[in-house]
Amino acid sequence: MRTLIFRFRAQRWARLYVGAACLAAAGLIASCGGDDNGSSNSAPPGAFAVTTLSSQPDMVSGGDTLLQVNAPSDVAPANVQVLLNGADVTAQLTERSADGRTLRGVVSGLKEAAGGASNTIAAVNTAQPGQRAELALVNYPITGPILSGPHLQPYDCLTDNATNNLGKPLDADCSAATQVLWYYRTTANAFAALTDTAQYPADMARTTTNDGKDAPYIVRVESGTINRGVYRLAVLDDPTTNKTAAGARWKPAADGGWNKKLIVFFGCCGGSNYNQGSQSMASVLSNNELSRGFAYMVSTELWNQQHSNAHIQGETLMMLKEHFIKEFGVPKWTAGTGGSGGSIQQHLVAQLFPGLLDGIQPSLSFPDSMMPEVPECRLIYYYETKTATGQALTADKKNAIEGFPPGYCALWHATFASTIRADNAAGSYGCNVSDPTLVFNRQTNPTGLRCDTFQTNIYALGTRPNGVRNPFGIGEARRPSDNVGVQYGLLAYQKGIITAQEFIDLNEQIGGFDGDGAEQPGRTVADDGAIAAAYKAGLKNSFSGPGLTNIPIITSRTNSNAATDIHDPMQDQVVRARLKTGTGFSDNQVILAGSAQSTAAGINIPVISLDMINTWLDNMAADPSPLSHDKVIKNKPADAVDTCWLTDGTRVQEPASTNPDDTCNDASKGGYTKYSSPILAAGAPLDNNRIKCQLKPIDLTDYPAGANAPTSDQLDRLKLIFPDGVCDWSKPGVDWAPLRGTYQRLPATD
Repeated sequence: MRTLIFRFRAQRWARLYVGAACLAAAGLIASCGGDDNGSSNSAPPGAFAVTTLSSQPDMVSGGDTLLQVNAPSDVAPANVQVLLNGADVTAQLTERSADGRTLRGVVSGLKEAAGGASNTIAAVNTAQPGQRAELALVNYPITGPILSGPHLQPYDCLTDNATNNLGKPLDADCSAATQVLWYYRTTANAFAALTDTAQYPADMARTTTNDGKDAPYIVRVESGTINRGVYRLAVLDDPTTNKTAAGARWKPAADGGWNKKLIVFFGCCGGSNYNQGSQSMASVLSNNELSRGFAYMVSTELWNQQHSNAHIQGETLMMLKEHFIKEFGVPKWTAGTGGSGGSIQQHLVAQLFPGLLDGIQPSLSFPDSMMPEVPECRLIYYYETKTATGQALTADKKNAIEGFPPGYCALWHATFASTIRADNAAGSYGCNVSDPTLVFNRQTNPTGLRCDTFQTNIYALGTRPNGVRNPFGIGEARRPSDNVGVQYGLLAYQKGIITAQEFIDLNEQIGGFDGDGAEQPGRTVADDGAIAAAYKAGLKNSFSGPGLTNIPIITSRTNSNAATDIHDPMQDQVVRARLKTGTGFSDNQVILAGSAQSTAAGINIPVISLDMINTWLDNMAADPSPLSHDKVIKNKPADAVDTCWLTDGTRVQEPASTNPDDTCNDASKGGYTKYSSPILAAGAPLDNNRIKCQLKPIDLTDYPAGANAPTSDQLDRLKLIFPDGVCDWSKPGVDWAPLRGTYQRLPATD
């Protein structure tokens, strides 16, 4: 029942945006359908309809909401009254349809409280007060949280650093006064500050948007704080003509350069920082989007490096989009963009918060942050560099065990393998907190701040029953990592690349991680309940449900043959396989692949991706049918097909695959070799969606026959290494559980 409730909410939220977008496109007189709470954009005789357009009514933030009221045909417009908690706010609904029966405007003055405050909107016929409709609203502070659980503590404010440059924080939630600055694009193709908003600079460029509007290339940049993150919002605007009256809200000009669409950037990496993060002005001045007329939005909370917490990220996007809608109006559509950790966020937010993103453009993709190959690369790297048997392996044997291209495991070890470390040991990312004495150390400070990404997801994963609490009263997050039964190098052994003895030595000495993320001789064992919690919370992304089924996904990369990179192209195939496993479909995903060489040959994949998703989403916006997977595919552009550009820039359209004989995968033809990963090289299926494998007895048929078959002594050693059995990849993962739902309220109670 819980799952059905959340699915209902997700569908209602998606329809609210579709209906509102239709209204925005067609004008207030149009009738565009409604949501499931009884509100609609046109009311039948005798019934009022009251709708919040900027957020769900139980998730309002900042003290105001974009409200729409539709009066029934038997009510005179002069008799329509709108009340907020009993007070008349009709005058705040300043936009009216020609017949006077559709009213819309930002209604302010909502009661606010930490944890939410209840409010009531009523639409009333003053001639017959019994003829009315009410809508309950719950309003939260603009500092949050709404859904993600208690705020992370401690949290260093960075509003006044040289990058954010927003002045001293105004409160303990790191708030800053909103700032508006203008920039222009010069004829030398650079952005410069616009210091005089009354006239055009002599070296100002012009731009033509993707809907054919010629506009001065001037960008309005708004900066502020929402949900404790520093946001920046940029859009084409001409301050010489688009004047805002004193005390009034700024609005984009009706005939200005904004194309009525929004692109949200999601930033890279992965970490667990106890601070606000920094977001430079340059990060929002993206020529690719702004020159085409898109509004472009960034936030420090939408950098995966900050907390690797999809629930905070989705909540932040929800609040940012609410703010955007109250200021700009409902966009025609919203799409994401961003690579690496930004791709992780897009996949997870689309799944957990359907309706916020109408399409995504993940580049350098990963499916989620719970990738076993990342910490396992450290284990393999240590084995290959610190043990006699590992050092004796040839480069070809090491590559076969790792699966990755040569050197990738060393890179993962040197970078993000440390995100599982609770301490601030050498090589770890640490907590990046201003007072380093607060940081956890098992020997010297066992109650300190834990610096791993499990800890920043504690309200999704739950707390260890016997864990200690830090000075802020927060316990230890349960850890879902587990490598019991994993036969590292299994495929290399089956192919005869390594010997039985090398296979046994590897698995005997590989080890695992303890409860603090430090290496240990024994295998990694997950905390009780942690695995099911990770699945339910969506941290291990199942790619199921409407969120990822009913949107266009344009997956791209420009590093398909990079030799020193952690972003392996096989992850595009992992995402596709997981889509098929989770939804039964993958035809809403398009894979675009190129390289530094193809870029040098003139192929600009980010531009191609943006133009493609623009056409795709425009097609969908023009289609009045309900949102569905069929609607996505029906409106797919003809050129939205898997494509690679060879090193010389030649375009090849063929289904993306792992087949080495395909042109796009054949380096001898200018294509790009597909590799694997440690967990795939251990026999895991391509969707790689098992946190912990189910076990089966050791089976000799899994190993080579003949001279490379394990001897009886070697078989006895294998039984000691795997006393409970080895991974049975044909079965679902241990403690697999369906997604708890969308728009989850944390802490979880199940």
